[in-house]
Amino acid sequence: MNPIGGSERSAGGYDRQMGWTSPEARELFQQFLKYDAERRHRECLRVSEGLQIVPTTEEAREALCALGPEDAERALRQHPGYSSNRKIESVQTMLELFRRALSDLNRAIASFPGLGTPESRSVRESLEHDVSTLVNKELFAALGAAKTLVDYCRRIKDLVSADQIESKKNEVFDPKEHALVMDLRNSVLHQVHSEANWQKVYHGGPPTTHFVIDREEFLADGGLSQAAREYLNQLGPKVDVTELLSAYSQKVEVFYGWLLPQMEAQLPIAVQDYRACRQAIKSHHGRLSYEFLIRTWMNAGVDPYQHLPKYLSSEQLKEMEELPHRSSQQVDYVISCVDSNGVCDENLRKTVYEFFKVGQDG
Repeated sequence: MNPIGGSERSAGGYDRQMGWTSPEARELFQQFLKYDAERRHRECLRVSEGLQIVPTTEEAREALCALGPEDAERALRQHPGYSSNRKIESVQTMLELFRRALSDLNRAIASFPGLGTPESRSVRESLEHDVSTLVNKELFAALGAAKTLVDYCRRIKDLVSADQIESKKNEVFDPKEHALVMDLRNSVLHQVHSEANWQKVYHGGPPTTHFVIDREEFLADGGLSQAAREYLNQLGPKVDVTELLSAYSQKVEVFYGWLLPQMEAQLPIAVQDYRACRQAIKSHHGRLSYEFLIRTWMNAGVDPYQHLPKYLSSEQLKEMEELPHRSSQQVDYVISCVDSNGVCDENLRKTVYEFFKVGQDG
């Protein structure tokens, strides 16, 4: 206790009454956080500038990997290839979403209840209402994905010749069918919902359930282009949405089965370099994570051989056991089985050898 009423201080000047939870300590901590954030921001800007030269230098990639995961991702967004790669990934993602939405729609349509006894009519009608709502939701998603896929495709015309895309599109798609699908999307998303009428179709085997829309009702709702009307008239009084979207999806698969490999075959240098930088970050931080985990397991005395059945198939385990126990060949084989992303470098391999106690058999 200080006899003259002041607070006690250590030889180094630390105020013991202040403590680490006092307002002064919190202020110091906030100042440190602010300083560190500014430092990280400056470093991120410096690394971003180094990424503007394509292909990036080894020094630039090392500086990128030295950043934390969030800062590295932030810096990488400034790479010249980022925008184009995002466009490609958007098309790939929306194609998957379209496939999933169409699959979910077909599953929802197939869940329409069959005819039952008069006594079960009220239960069946309630179930039909629920299924009808589900079908409309999935139809909404499938048609929305189909239109968005078209929009995303327009954004990649700087990656593949616009003439090539237009030529392939005209070769694969029926323009009137495409117009009807797009107008059906506009009707469902922006005008009115389509009541989910359904029917069982027999083709000599088990019946299949189909979702149909009355043509007159469709025409009455309006908003159809001339091309869509012409194709609609070819389909008869009932529009089988199940068949319409199934046929359209087959054309989608053909078109994007051509377009995506075409893009990959002529990727701009900037996109290739962006992907290489992204993979370098992923590999670097993956190595750091594995190094930390393996060291933690080693300190805990974990025996890696006891846990291999969780990660290797029975065939892989058998092949591993045929190699000399605790040999570099055996451990190299284990690494080849689990390192699908090629993360392991020589330094990490040495750590894995140490973990498996290579050369210490017996």
